[in-house]
Amino acid sequence: MIQRGPRAPYNDDRERKIEVYLGPETEAKLNQLARRTNRGSDELLQEAVDHLVEYNDWLEEKVTSSIAAADSGRIVPDEEVRDWIERKERS
Repeated sequence: MIQRGPRAPYNDDRERKIEVYLGPETEAKLNQLARRTNRGSDELLQEAVDHLVEYNDWLEEKVTSSIAAADSGRIVPDEEVRDWIERKERS
């Protein structure tokens, strides 16, 4: 069962509470993890969401900078990449 804190009315100074619907298997695994780690399932969900948002921010920045590099001609031809990979594999 997902642990929920007391519901607070939303305003700009407080965290907003949301509901998350999980399948029974995922919820059971989350609760098992919470018990094994002595943490609340809400804490684990917050951590997972934080990681997801951080990863997506990082990925978006990498994609944007890669597109900008390609648009400005800063690219490496496929053959050079293949040669570099082959040299790395042999070392």
